[in-house]
Amino acid sequence: MKSLFFGLFCLFASLSAHAQIFSGLAEIEKAKKEGFYTFLASEEKFATPAWKAFLKKTGSVESGRSGAIIVSQARIPAISKDPVALLSLISEEKNKVKLFISIATGPDSYIQTGHEKYREATTWLEEFLQSLSLEENVRSEETKLNELKNSKIKFQRLAERHIRELDSNKRQTELLIKRLEETKVEKEKILANQEQTKLDQKATEEALIEQLKKVESAKQKIN
Repeated sequence: MKSLFFGLFCLFASLSAHAQIFSGLAEIEKAKKEGFYTFLASEEKFATPAWKAFLKKTGSVESGRSGAIIVSQARIPAISKDPVALLSLISEEKNKVKLFISIATGPDSYIQTGHEKYREATTWLEEFLQSLSLEENVRSEETKLNELKNSKIKFQRLAERHIRELDSNKRQTELLIKRLEETKVEKEKILANQEQTKLDQKATEEALIEQLKKVESAKQKIN
């Protein structure tokens, strides 16, 4: 059990160490908002629903203009005992997926570098990053699984094709063997006919010589 907790701790620590979170400004709901942001190791189509699901733990999630994701009364105990206004935006920037978060803890008081709750807010964000990382890992493993399944289907089809090719080759071989046997019989017939022709030719030549003799004999009798 200790090993399990230690492993989870190391995983979380590793994710936290690699999470780069910055303070900045972003236009949300047609107004400039102060806050903090990070880049996500995920596609926007996966990051957006994952972020909305994570925010549902804090309150009712609303969709604003231009892709804004809002929780008007977000309850995040680690940041404030009272509900806070949370506005966020997921967008693509230079082929990277950016998550910007603006959390107002009071009038004109937004969490960013130097804010007393900045550390708590980034730690809370890292919980989402860890969850998203685990989801990405599942997607990655599922992609590998699907690739293996596709490879299996590919090789099954190749194996079936090889079987069909072998069957075709077998039929062709059988036809060739049959044709070879027929050719062998045909050859034997030709050889037999050849021998008979030689005999007939010899007999004809002998008969021709004999007939010539008879013709000469008949001529001599006339003279």
